Amino acid sequence: MSLKTDKDLTPSNRDLVKRAKQAAQSKNIDYAISLYQTVLKEAPLYLEGRRYLRVIEIQKYNALSGFAKQMMKTNLATVAMKLSAVAKKEPTEQLIAAEEVLALDPFNVKANTMLGEAGEALGYPDFVAFAYETIVEGKPNDKVFLNTAAEAYMKMQEFVKAMDTYDRILKIDPRDGDALSGRKNAEAAHASKTGGWEAAEKEGDFRGALKSKDESDKLEQDNKVVKSSEAIDQQIQIHYKKHEAEPTNPLHSKNIAQLFREKNDYANAIVFYQHAYEAGNKIDSSLEKTIGDLKLRKADIELQQYRAALAEQTDPDAQAQYQAAVEQKEKELNQARLDQAQARVKAQPQEGEFRYDLGVALYKMGEYKRATEELQQSLKQPSIRSQALNLMGLSFMKRGMLDFAIKQLSLAKSELAPMDDIKKEVVYNLGLAYDEMKQAEKALDQFKEIYEHDMSYRDVAQRVEASYGNN
Repeated sequence: MSLKTDKDLTPSNRDLVKRAKQAAQSKNIDYAISLYQTVLKEAPLYLEGRRYLRVIEIQKYNALSGFAKQMMKTNLATVAMKLSAVAKKEPTEQLIAAEEVLALDPFNVKANTMLGEAGEALGYPDFVAFAYETIVEGKPNDKVFLNTAAEAYMKMQEFVKAMDTYDRILKIDPRDGDALSGRKNAEAAHASKTGGWEAAEKEGDFRGALKSKDESDKLEQDNKVVKSSEAIDQQIQIHYKKHEAEPTNPLHSKNIAQLFREKNDYANAIVFYQHAYEAGNKIDSSLEKTIGDLKLRKADIELQQYRAALAEQTDPDAQAQYQAAVEQKEKELNQARLDQAQARVKAQPQEGEFRYDLGVALYKMGEYKRATEELQQSLKQPSIRSQALNLMGLSFMKRGMLDFAIKQLSLAKSELAPMDDIKKEVVYNLGLAYDEMKQAEKALDQFKEIYEHDMSYRDVAQRVEASYGNN
């Protein structure tokens, strides 16, 4: 058996899928879910359909009120009992039971885990990746689930996705040793894959057994063995022909976009991800997030290029032109961050990390009042609480509200134990706040605390030693 796409379905099931998409577009979500469940019972390996189904289920779930979600949990308890009943049955039966639960709660951990394990039992780790992609969308800061998703990507040789997932873990906890190691392994595997070293080692094993070069090329395409930029371009051409034949099928656009992404061609990757998003009626929130992330990465790379070019200039006129270009690109990057952060908060207003990101974006745009409001909403998120308090302190300082700044920074300092990089920044900013309050002795006390641990941090040595009259 192999994973099925739309073209592999029976005519009757293709008709059901068409009706389901029409129902989703008409906001008749329950009917669309019912139709997809019917198709998946007959075609359990129709993973493309499961992805579309999960998108509309999440859309429905996120639109529920708090009261409606509480009522849903009552119904969920009865349905979830089926998961235990089918735990030792055939994988296809487990898939059906899991989907019944996920129709009510698409982020349900037990149901998603069963779906992933059942799919893997059928020979497809793609199901594991899909299941944990869904779980981490509901629990974006859970390192355990993120790590499982990354491991699934490694099994599938989706090394770019694995790297991105490990990066998410490291954003939550920069000192996570397993994630650091996993990130390095994924990067090495990706370099090996794109450099062709693995393929070169194995070439003698299978080239001679194939009847023609066309068969070899097809095998490489099916296994996604990309050996060079030229090979990627060839695959792009193959998928582009499919895209031309089925321009409304978002899968082809996504495949093209992923290949451009592997080439670090973010401009074209964005174009095709955008097409996939629009072809899918703009309901796949993961694509919207990917587009936003790539726009930021593209703008950041361009900014670094402008800065490097500015550093090389010796002519004053050229320096002025490049300086203006750098400043303009910084504004564009900050605006892109702000737009993305606002969109995420709008979609998931209760997600503390998204509130923090919006606070950061607003701070960089100079909107300090709004920044403090958003940062305050993020304080319940333990993973970014210290950073949020620190930035709140800086925002209050920018507004001249020094007593509030000192209160936030002092609270952040009290909650941080070791003098790590985060605490150094908090204590340093607290010293600046006291300095602005004309409380020189308290300011110096903060700088001395850092000096005891790291004399080279910023200008603390200069500040501390100057207080003793040392040069």
